[in-house]
Amino acid sequence: MNEVIPNNNIEGFINKKKDNVIEDPKKFFVYGSLMEGLFNYKKVLKGKVISRNIGRVQGLLYHQDIKGYPAIVNSDGWVVGELLEFKKFYKVIIKCDKIEKYYGINHPNNEYERRICKVVLENGEISLAWIYWYVRNDLNTCENPVTSVLSGNWRNFLQSVK
Repeated sequence: MNEVIPNNNIEGFINKKKDNVIEDPKKFFVYGSLMEGLFNYKKVLKGKVISRNIGRVQGLLYHQDIKGYPAIVNSDGWVVGELLEFKKFYKVIIKCDKIEKYYGINHPNNEYERRICKVVLENGEISLAWIYWYVRNDLNTCENPVTSVLSGNWRNFLQSVK
């Protein structure tokens, strides 16, 4: 499984793993509505992206049927998305945190946790990047039915259900 490095510092921009400090990668991996051309990309990221590369992370992807957006959880599968770098990185991340309902490290109202994980790029290179992992325990309940996205590609999933 993907080694997810949990957020555990006050500001949430630098992660620690045991005694080693992992530098903030200033990159973000997106796999859903923040991908280029999709609804939250247009709201928050359009005009702020300075680089975009296709990549993948280990995990399992679900489409939340009522909510209309995806959730990724830790697993051995692969999820396809985009590795992004931004102009004014921290200002963009604060806006993304609001959209993704991330209120801070281990906050009880978080829908997603912002964490650092390994991203495998199309050329085989590995990069560290921030990602939003789904943390609520409501997937596939009556209140939150889901569809498994077996391809790991939410953009393709959306096109197939039109």
